[in-house]
Amino acid sequence: MTGAGLVSRGAASLVDVGVVAAVSALVGFVLSGIRYTVDGPPFEYPSVPGWSLAAGHTLLVLAYLTICWSFAGRTPGQLMLGLRVITAGGRPPAPLRALVRALVCVFFPIGVLWVLVSRRTAAVHDLVARTALVYDAPRR
Repeated sequence: MTGAGLVSRGAASLVDVGVVAAVSALVGFVLSGIRYTVDGPPFEYPSVPGWSLAAGHTLLVLAYLTICWSFAGRTPGQLMLGLRVITAGGRPPAPLRALVRALVCVFFPIGVLWVLVSRRTAAVHDLVARTALVYDAPRR
């Protein structure tokens, strides 16, 4: 299997950013609806401190990546681009390995640039978690 390059990874990430943004907006809408139901008008997004918003988004992204990688071996963006995260055995990563990969992705995003110099097109998060993002051959 061929390792995915920077452009494929970036395009898949753009799709995933859109999915996470939509989920985040939905969560805000639901919380607003709950607040409106309990307290009454006006209907507005909850006002939260910036640090809690950042922490919430970080946890949402970590959960999204970990769940997608450990259960399906791919995120929706990676599915659209025909990519899959695998271990040396060719299987999706276990939840702990997927979490480690997600943590490195989120807290060291520039590590993806290692793909440009790696012979096997591995990013830093692939090296740390011992995974690979590969082009998934279509099933016949």
